[in-house]
Amino acid sequence: MMTKSDTIAEIMRINPTVNSAFLAEFPADELSEYLDRLSGLSVPKSSHGPANFSRSTMSRSAAVAAGAA
Repeated sequence: MMTKSDTIAEIMRINPTVNSAFLAEFPADELSEYLDRLSGLSVPKSSHGPANFSRSTMSRSAAVAAGAA
């Protein structure tokens, strides 16, 4: 299991526009879940079938990525 600092560093590696201080406000488990989703976005998806995100998950991910949540 990654430390919270390691998780933040990995998120910032994938999304360098996010602010580390903003990410630090979130609990480690939420950061880990976000990293899992973000990592999945960097892998090409099959064009067969819908994405596996609910509207609320997508909104939360977008807000975190934008630094607005």
